[in-house]
Amino acid sequence: MTAPTVLLTGASGVVGSALLRELADTEVISLTHHKPITGQQLRGDVTRPWLGLHPADYRSLAARVDVVVHCAASVNFTASRTHLHNVNVRGTGHVLRFAEDATAGLVHGSTAFIARAGRGSLLDAYAESKATGETLVRTSGLPYAIARLSTVIGDSASGRTARLQAFHHVVGSALTGQLPFLPCAPGTRIDFVPQDTAAAALAALVRSERLQGEHWITAGDAALPMARLLDLCGEAAIARDSGTRIGDLGVRLFGTRLLEPDVFERIMTSVLDRAQPGAAPSVGRLAADVMTAFTDTEPFPTSIGTLPQGPAPITPDSLENALRHTLCYLLTLPQETWDLT
Repeated sequence: MTAPTVLLTGASGVVGSALLRELADTEVISLTHHKPITGQQLRGDVTRPWLGLHPADYRSLAARVDVVVHCAASVNFTASRTHLHNVNVRGTGHVLRFAEDATAGLVHGSTAFIARAGRGSLLDAYAESKATGETLVRTSGLPYAIARLSTVIGDSASGRTARLQAFHHVVGSALTGQLPFLPCAPGTRIDFVPQDTAAAALAALVRSERLQGEHWITAGDAALPMARLLDLCGEAAIARDSGTRIGDLGVRLFGTRLLEPDVFERIMTSVLDRAQPGAAPSVGRLAADVMTAFTDTEPFPTSIGTLPQGPAPITPDSLENALRHTLCYLLTLPQETWDLT
């Protein structure tokens, strides 16, 4: 099979930048909006007709491309529904039109959290916009593969990431002692994948001979218990300060404590919100909103380990090791990174 020529949107983002490295042996043309990247690129905008390109450039590009990988999206959970629709729905429509004009297949980056929309979480509007985008893809008549991505953390070896997202801010707040309590039902597991694992899965879809169906780029049953994730946060933070690893007692004394959601709500209402009238939203409120998407939920399905030429199955041990690297990276960032103001 001849290596395809790929058009990649969202190349400067967390997943896109990792995918660009994963496809180093493939001809990739990146459609960039604000941030320049290395390699072949065109300045464009998925929210505009013709992808924001001059018609001649658009036609020339369409004549070259075999597969489009659409990673450009708004992942700002506090953005207006109008903005989310403009980027995640209208933008997807323009990408589909290009794929049709190019007679190209589409690998569409979506989110696993469409399965948890409507729970009153901070992610609802974002997940709903991505679900609408998926509907456009499925009804387009084009060859496609939908990649439903979980929360994406840093590189499994270096921990580095191109951009911080909501999950990083919750974890960063725990690492820096700004999150004394976190609402969490017993048994809650947090699904996330390293960015290089996500990129390897998308690259496998790009190289597949047939694009078809939905694929879950998730940890699935390997997702870590929230209690274990916070233990690792505590270990990383105290080890950074002392230069040594600590035992369970130290983590439990100094780390974030998990509370039943109703207990957390009573504390926030009666103590913390009153003590910080100017903090809107507070760190605790932001964390609580994010946690709504994880509490009392079934594990996501996963396609990791089943994709031909794709990444190996994720295990709890491999996930813990990857998270440790991300935590170490986050601890190198300036303290003001975690300020909400």
